[in-house]
Amino acid sequence: MKHPAVEILEDLVRIQSVNPHYGEGARGEMELSRYVESRCLRAGLKVTRQQVFEGRDNLIVELKTGHPESVLLFEAHMDTVSLGSMADPLRPVIRDGRLYGRGACDTKGSLAGMIYALEQCARHPEILRSDIVLCASVDEEHAYRGPLRFLELKMPISAAVVGEPTELRIVVAHKGCVRFAVHTHGKAAHSSVPHEGENAIVPMAKVIGYLADTMAPGLSRLHDVLCGPATMSIGTIQGGRQINVVPESCTIEVDRRIIPGEDPRAVIQEIESGLLRWAADNGIRLSVESLLLDWALNTPQDDPLIHAAREVAARRGMPTGLFGETYGSNASKLQGIGGIPSIVFGPGSIAQAHSKEEWVPVRDVERAAEFYLDLARTYGHAAATQEGGERIEEANHSNR
Repeated sequence: MKHPAVEILEDLVRIQSVNPHYGEGARGEMELSRYVESRCLRAGLKVTRQQVFEGRDNLIVELKTGHPESVLLFEAHMDTVSLGSMADPLRPVIRDGRLYGRGACDTKGSLAGMIYALEQCARHPEILRSDIVLCASVDEEHAYRGPLRFLELKMPISAAVVGEPTELRIVVAHKGCVRFAVHTHGKAAHSSVPHEGENAIVPMAKVIGYLADTMAPGLSRLHDVLCGPATMSIGTIQGGRQINVVPESCTIEVDRRIIPGEDPRAVIQEIESGLLRWAADNGIRLSVESLLLDWALNTPQDDPLIHAAREVAARRGMPTGLFGETYGSNASKLQGIGGIPSIVFGPGSIAQAHSKEEWVPVRDVERAAEFYLDLARTYGHAAATQEGGERIEEANHSNR
């Protein structure tokens, strides 16, 4: 017999929810949000929509238990990357203990487990010592507008669990990023008289050399014990319009991964001022454009959420250590902007996310779902009586 969370995940995979950023044919999150909304309403939960873009809403689900002083948020995004060359991406297939399908790992497996947890909590709200909120968000795979919009509500959230593939490990830190473009400026001319123009690609070669040989190696001094070193990667380059025209502009896009303790606003200012000084010294005309600033996650390890998560992990035979990741998630926005202590936890491995054969271990989905449920029942229970603890165990037993 399938675990309910696995059945929910199969339903989610069948619904195409590709982020519109990924081109024609992408349907966005609306159909998926309708499915989640319908399930949660049937469970007696309060559901509201928050428009982020036209036709793309955050779905906010609330379970009030009479404990507004302690509110635990579960958050997972509904959008996926493009279907790509994945075979049958919208047909969930279980084979050799794995469930295949676009979004199964990133991050519909987490969302399915969170939906299951809320449905179960709605059956026994009297044993909870926290109000519970689920935010099924949009736009994580592009510009994070979903969680940023959610934070505008200023809900009194005490702590948050963000669903991403962590191999069932408790992630308390991960990198953020500063994405920027560098534009070199020249003068167009016919290629038969190149001396009458100024080729913008030539100085860009020097810029690339400066970034790769001087700026990037200097980042090795910035190192986090959980997340590793700060890094820099040049991702794209564009220059010129046709072969017989001296190019008047050239652009590269760069991804600078920041570590906990770095402020993305300060980092982009340092990059821009450093590039402009170097360019002036070398007679190069350039400009720097900020594309995306994202915070790193760094949740204090003595936070009550961490204690509760480790307690649940120990109870369920999962890793109790605290981990860091090199990728980013919505958790850093919740903590960096909203001041909400956050962890990242979910089934599957980031190695399978966005891949040609995206999959998640079925057993991981089941275990993550029970972890979410147990955490919802544990968080805020510091002052619970023994009788209350027995009622939690009784409720847990009824779901096995």
